[in-house]
Amino acid sequence: MNARALDERLFYRDPWLSEAKATVVAIEGEGSPGHGQARVLLDATIFYPEGGGQPSDRGFIGSARVVDVQEIEGQIWHFVDIPMDAGNIQAEPKGDDLKVGARVLVRIDWQRRLYHMQQHTGQHLLSAVLEQDYGIHTLSFHLGTEYCTIDVSAKNPADLPLGEIEAKVDGWIERDVPVRVHYCPPEDLSAFKLRKRPPADEAVIRVVEIDGYDWSPCGGTHVDRTGRLRALKIFSLERYKGNVRVYFASGAHALELLFKAYEEAKRAALLLGSGVENMVARLKDSLEKGTSFERKAKRCAQLLAEAEVGLAMAQAAPGEVLEFRLEDDDADQGTALVKTAAARGRAAVALSLADSTVVVQIDQKTGFPLPTALLKEKIAALGGRGGGSSAFFRATFASPEQATLFAQYAKQVLTGVRP
Repeated sequence: MNARALDERLFYRDPWLSEAKATVVAIEGEGSPGHGQARVLLDATIFYPEGGGQPSDRGFIGSARVVDVQEIEGQIWHFVDIPMDAGNIQAEPKGDDLKVGARVLVRIDWQRRLYHMQQHTGQHLLSAVLEQDYGIHTLSFHLGTEYCTIDVSAKNPADLPLGEIEAKVDGWIERDVPVRVHYCPPEDLSAFKLRKRPPADEAVIRVVEIDGYDWSPCGGTHVDRTGRLRALKIFSLERYKGNVRVYFASGAHALELLFKAYEEAKRAALLLGSGVENMVARLKDSLEKGTSFERKAKRCAQLLAEAEVGLAMAQAAPGEVLEFRLEDDDADQGTALVKTAAARGRAAVALSLADSTVVVQIDQKTGFPLPTALLKEKIAALGGRGGGSSAFFRATFASPEQATLFAQYAKQVLTGVRP
C-alpha cells in the first residue's frame, strides 16, 4: 500500500463514514467471476474490498446496488447489479447518472459495516488474550454471518478455560481502551511487538493496536475503542485438523444471539415446568425418569413378545415358520418377536406396517442359514433396502404393500417354497 492508495481508501481515513461523494473513473463490463455485471472504479471509496478474512461492504453507487467489492491489481472495483453488453449499461439509471466523470453519492450498508468492525476487532482482542495469556496462537480467521471462527494452536478444547478467557476479554471491553491504527514502512516495524508476521512487499504496513496490549498487521476495518464491542461470547469449540476451532461473536450480534438462546432456554424450562435457573436439575431428573421408564417399557415389550410367540407356537404346526403382522408397533417390537421365536427354536418373520419394515430370524442351532442372496434379490426387485447375516435379516420399503409382499416371500423361502 502507498500514500496514494491511502488517500483513495476513505474507509481507512474514517471507518465510521457511511456516505460520501465520489467521481466515476471507469465503468467496465467484465464483471466478477460468475456475475457478468458492470464494475465501477471511483476516484475514492468508502467501500471496503473483500480481504484478510473480512467480507466486502455492500451499498449503492447512485442508484446502482453494489453487490461485491474486490481489489484487483491495486484498484478497488465495485460490482453493481446493472448488466453490461459491449460496454454499455443495459438499465436506465435512476437518480445520479452513472457514467465516467459523473459525481455520484456512494452509500454503504452501515449495519453490515458495523457488524464487520465489531467482529474483526473482537477477533483481535480474543486472539490477543489467547496469545498473551495462554501462549495459544491464532492460525486463521473467518468472519461469518452467524458466527465467526478462529482456528488456534491448542490440541484439545479442554486446553481453553472459557470462563477465564471470556472474563479477560470482558475486562478489556469494560476498560474501553483505544484501538489505534499505525502506518509505517517495513523498516519501522521493530517498534511494535507484532503478534503475527506482516505481509511481504508492502511499502506501507498497517498495524492495528489495542492500547499497548496487542499489535497486529491488518487491513480490515475496526472500531476505535474496545467499549464499542459491547460484548464477546464464545459459543462452542471443536477439534479441527489437529487444532481447535473457536466459534464466537462480538458486539450487538453477540447480544442478539445470547437473547435468542435465553428465550429458547425459557421455552424449554416452561416445558419442564421449571425456571431457567433450575432447568438443568429438572432436565436431569426427567432424563433419569425417562431412562427408568424406557427400561420398564423394554421389559414389558419383551414379556409381550414372549406371550405372543407362545400363542403363535401353540397355534402353528410343528416346525412351521411363525409369522407376525404388526399394525401399530414398529420394527423394534418385530425384532423382539423374531428373536424370542429363534430362542425357542423357531424361524419367524415379522411385518411392521407402521414403518414398512420386515425382520426375519432363524434358530442358528438348526444349521440352516438364511438364504440372504435370495432375500437381497427380492428386496432389489421391490425397490427396498436392507441386509443381514446368516441368522438375522432386516428390510425396509417405501410402502406397506411392498413390505407385505416381501414378508410373504420370506416365509415361502424359509419353508422351502419358491414363488
